[in-house]
Amino acid sequence: MKGKELFTGLKVFFDLFHENSKAASTLWSGLQDNDFSLHGLATEHIDHIQAVYDSAFQQIEKEAAGSGFREDLLLLQRRLYLELENIYTLLPQDPRHNLFVVIPVADRPLMLKNCVRSLVEQAGLFGYGGRLAGAEGVAFYNKVRLCIVDDSSGKSNIADIKATAEEARAAGIRTDYIGLEEQTEIMRLVPSGFREQLSSLIGDHKGPAAAHKGASITRNIAYLYLLSRFEKSGEKNLVYFMDSDEEFRIKIPAGASAREIPFINYFYWIDRLFTCTDIDILTGKVVGDPPVSPAVMINTFLDDLALSLEAMFEHGGDEQCCFHEFQPAGAFSAEYHDMVKLFGYNAPSAPKKFRCGLAGPHKLKDCLEELSQRTLGFFYGDHPTRTQFYDHAEGFLRTDEARTVYTGNYVFNSRGFRHFIPFAGLKFRMAGPALGRILRRKLGSRFVSVNLPLLHRRTSGKGGNEFRSGLVEDNGTIDLSGEYLRQFWGDVMLFSIEGLAGLGYPDRCVDFSLITETVREVRDRIYALYREKQASVTGKISKISALLADQENWWNACGEARGALNNFSLFCSAAEKNFGDGSTAMKKIAEQISEDRHTGIIINAIESFYEDDFLWNELLDTEQFAPNVYQNTSACFESE
Repeated sequence: MKGKELFTGLKVFFDLFHENSKAASTLWSGLQDNDFSLHGLATEHIDHIQAVYDSAFQQIEKEAAGSGFREDLLLLQRRLYLELENIYTLLPQDPRHNLFVVIPVADRPLMLKNCVRSLVEQAGLFGYGGRLAGAEGVAFYNKVRLCIVDDSSGKSNIADIKATAEEARAAGIRTDYIGLEEQTEIMRLVPSGFREQLSSLIGDHKGPAAAHKGASITRNIAYLYLLSRFEKSGEKNLVYFMDSDEEFRIKIPAGASAREIPFINYFYWIDRLFTCTDIDILTGKVVGDPPVSPAVMINTFLDDLALSLEAMFEHGGDEQCCFHEFQPAGAFSAEYHDMVKLFGYNAPSAPKKFRCGLAGPHKLKDCLEELSQRTLGFFYGDHPTRTQFYDHAEGFLRTDEARTVYTGNYVFNSRGFRHFIPFAGLKFRMAGPALGRILRRKLGSRFVSVNLPLLHRRTSGKGGNEFRSGLVEDNGTIDLSGEYLRQFWGDVMLFSIEGLAGLGYPDRCVDFSLITETVREVRDRIYALYREKQASVTGKISKISALLADQENWWNACGEARGALNNFSLFCSAAEKNFGDGSTAMKKIAEQISEDRHTGIIINAIESFYEDDFLWNELLDTEQFAPNVYQNTSACFESE
């Protein structure tokens, strides 16, 4: 079969973009001169063919991003990917990586369902690895497998999560459900001495595995599960961790609204990155909702809310909504974060007005209602005024040395199993950034960040919010003190690690007295910053309450605005309780600092990392796991 007949989608691409892709056009001419057989493609041809497609992918994706993601360009993009997948079927064996997608979940069946359905969509649109016939005539995706690691406690939630696993299998995704029983079996493979000594990493497993162990312990158990399944026959596996509140989509501005679309062929570009560069671990980021706790976003949101209400006051409730202006993110990508000083920035970004998400013609009073509903989602992690949109930038092959692991979006090869989630048993936030500082010291340029963001959706919409550790809702009241404490001590851990890394930690042994001095200094500095932010909250809430109560404002004369005003009142009350002068969390932090126990726990955990690291790697060298650390998983992909 002639190249010009085989590469039909590629020909369409070059007809459209020949002037913009002259280098690729030269490669295209070379393809047309070859004669490829449908009964077998020589392996030596694939690198040349893939170089042509890579060039085409990069060009069309740049064009699509620059033109507002036109549907015709997206259709051609997907056609090209599927065409290349068909070409790979001509090879005697597909040389690319297998992808294990691992999703820890705890009592979030709805979010998990959305996440898994986006995985099915991703597989169908781009077809990475092609499909093979499995048992009972069901065709499975050849190089993608899903592992759901369930840390749930609710029986109905567990049932729903198992149903989602079955839904994925029916759609052709080979799926392992790893519930509490399965986790108990995994722990039985771990020699008893290791179980006791590594309890801070994998939990206390004297009996059956318990629920709500925390995401970090659940991830470490997932590492051991995967190793127990792998067989030694090469090194072509990649493990892709994501969170249940994420999806294989991006968020983009679209006129007066926004769109969430499948655009990135994640598996294809992850394979290319690990094939073409010497990396062990890569991390992407997120678009959509910010990936941080509301504990460190309250000040930016209060500033934005006040600005938005002041702007709405200048109009009338029956006027057409004019709050649809797109406001690009500033140079500091974490502009939603109150604690910019911790990241080396001198000042926060300027306040931003709310960008209405309602579609079609509507009035300002409708926008006010929309904003009021979104404010209540703030306590679950939604930041209504600081949505993160996708930026195509330089495409998907650029890598930058990383300092943070986004634990909801990271990938590693077989060597990456050596790098567990540290301090897991403490259940602090910032586990990924803390791991990132350690990996930066250990791996250097083999630990990178890339532009492969996932869509992050902290709330399930319409008031149906699911479980979130550290948040308690009771009779309409919201208590974030657990979340707040996890964030504060996580910050102390993170920035203590960062300070010690500058002294060589953990590559060289840092004296215990120096660890102690560093943790105490960091704790006091961060506490002062938290107190500074707390001091400003009450005044900002009072300003918003005054704006809402002002009888000259149109919403107080509008009967249809009563629901919105009630929502704002609930928000202000909860914000004052959780972040204001009477904050329960800040009182508890002061008590914990005074009693010194948490400080001692962090000091000992940092010092114990050396032993944890040694023991973890010793465990991976035991007979239960040693044959599996450097491996391929061809046996895992047989028909079930």
